[in-house]
Amino acid sequence: MRVLRPLRALPRPDSVVLDSAGRAAAAESAFRLRRFGGPSRPGPDTAVVVLDDIVTTGVTLAAVSRILRAAGMTPNVAAVLAATQKRRHW
Repeated sequence: MRVLRPLRALPRPDSVVLDSAGRAAAAESAFRLRRFGGPSRPGPDTAVVVLDDIVTTGVTLAAVSRILRAAGMTPNVAAVLAATQKRRHW
């Protein structure tokens, strides 16, 4: 089994201060596809797993999935290590 890291994360603002729309915008611009050459490029039968440390709104998983799909690496499954519940401010 090989583990590839096809995306590079770029700096982005701390998401704790962002609303859902702000999180989506930050996630869309936070990842870049790495260059693959020769045999290191994933083949069409390669299983693609997306891993996120924590899911809050799901926008990071969605953004990463869109970038990978556009590059011909459609995710087969996504996994997260933890999840949060949205806090309600009364």
